[in-house]
Amino acid sequence: MRPSRFVFLPVTLCLIFLSSYALLAQTQKLNRTFEPYTATQKTTTVQTLANGATVTRETTGKVARDSSGRAFLETVMDLPMPEGETGKQSNFNVIDPVNHVIINWNSRTKQATIYHMSDSAQARQTLRPVSPASAPSAGVQTAVIPRPMRPEAHSEGLGTKTIDGIEVTGKRTTQTFAAGQIGNDQPIVVTHETWMSTELRIPVLQIDDDPRTGVRTTQLIDVQRGEPDPALFQPPEGYEIKDQYPNQQNVSLPDNQ
Repeated sequence: MRPSRFVFLPVTLCLIFLSSYALLAQTQKLNRTFEPYTATQKTTTVQTLANGATVTRETTGKVARDSSGRAFLETVMDLPMPEGETGKQSNFNVIDPVNHVIINWNSRTKQATIYHMSDSAQARQTLRPVSPASAPSAGVQTAVIPRPMRPEAHSEGLGTKTIDGIEVTGKRTTQTFAAGQIGNDQPIVVTHETWMSTELRIPVLQIDDDPRTGVRTTQLIDVQRGEPDPALFQPPEGYEIKDQYPNQQNVSLPDNQ
C-alpha cells in the first residue's frame, strides 16, 4: 500500500475517537429508550490572536440516531492539497451498542474498520477519554508533567428556551484558574454552556469559551425526527473492510461479506 499523502495529526485522531466515545456514552445513558432523529451538526471555532486578528474554523456534518440506539456522526474536514488548494474529507463514525461494534471510515482512503467489542464496558475502556492536548506524537518521548491543581468551578442553571422549535434546558459551568496555577500571571476563566433537549436527550447547543483556545460553538440544525436512513450505519459499497477483534490482528474481508 502506498503511504498516504496526508498524515493526520494525533489531535485529529483523538478527536475522532472522542466523538465515538461521546456517542457511545449518549446511547448508554438512555436506558435503551431512544428518540430517533437526523440533524446537521455545525461547529465554529473563533480564536483571537494577540494582535487582535481572529482565525475562524468551521466544520459541518450529519448526525443521526435510530430507535435501536445506533448513533452516526459525520465530520467534514478541510485538507491541504498540492499547489495550495484545499480539499474536503469526510470522516464517519458509527456506534452500535446492540452488536457491540464501532465502525470508522473516511472518504479519502476508501477503507473501513469494524471494531468488535466484547461488551459495552470493554468499549468504554478502549475509547476512554484522552485529552487531545496531551496526546503525544508517534515516536516522540514526552516528559511526565504533574497534573495541575483543579480549578475552582461552579455550575448554574440557565432555565429553558426554544431553539429551532426544540425546547431546551441550559446549564453553564465556570472554571477559574487562579494566577500562577498553570503558569498564568492573571486568572483564567473558562466557561462551558450546554442546552439539552429533554425530549431527545441530546445537546442542541454547546458553547465553550476558553481564552487559551478561543470560542467553540457546536449546534444541531435542521433536526428531523423519525428513523434515519439505515444506509448511514454501514460503509458504502466498494470500501475495503477490516475487522478488528479484541487481542487479535486486523482481518481483511471481501466487500460482499
